Amino acid sequence: MVNLEQCAIIIRQICDATEPGKKMVQKLFYLMERKGLQLNLAYSIHFFGPYSAKLDTALHTLESMGSIEIDTSGMTHIIREGKNMTGAALNATDSSVVNYVLDNFLGKTALELEALTTLDYAATTILKGKCSDEDIINEVVKIKGEKFPREYLSRELVTLKQTGYIQ
Repeated sequence: MVNLEQCAIIIRQICDATEPGKKMVQKLFYLMERKGLQLNLAYSIHFFGPYSAKLDTALHTLESMGSIEIDTSGMTHIIREGKNMTGAALNATDSSVVNYVLDNFLGKTALELEALTTLDYAATTILKGKCSDEDIINEVVKIKGEKFPREYLSRELVTLKQTGYIQ
């Protein structure tokens, strides 16, 4: 079961640093779970990379509770803190994971996060870690077509290796 309070705390921390869209939140949560945060979100591959229907449901539940606001007036659905946002905090271990992900990836665009998380998903979930860099890139090209140039994917693969997501 998804812990709504934990999700709200993480979203508050993201919103304190930027004005994220739903796609960015999906990708940051994916990276947090991959770093060991136990959020119980199930990811599958989607048009924009790894996607959790459970997280989407949690976001809408938090919106109905007034913890967050989702502005759907533009192409990007922007998430903001709501009037009833929780003031609680994460434990030290979870906080460390959240801070690591935000420190390393918050400056990236949603599109860049899409490329990174799709590479990671292809390497770890589809190919089960038994693959070369070329295998990973080929798998992403199968999923995304020519959305991302191969050279760009190669550079993003280096980022995933430097941050310890894949070997």
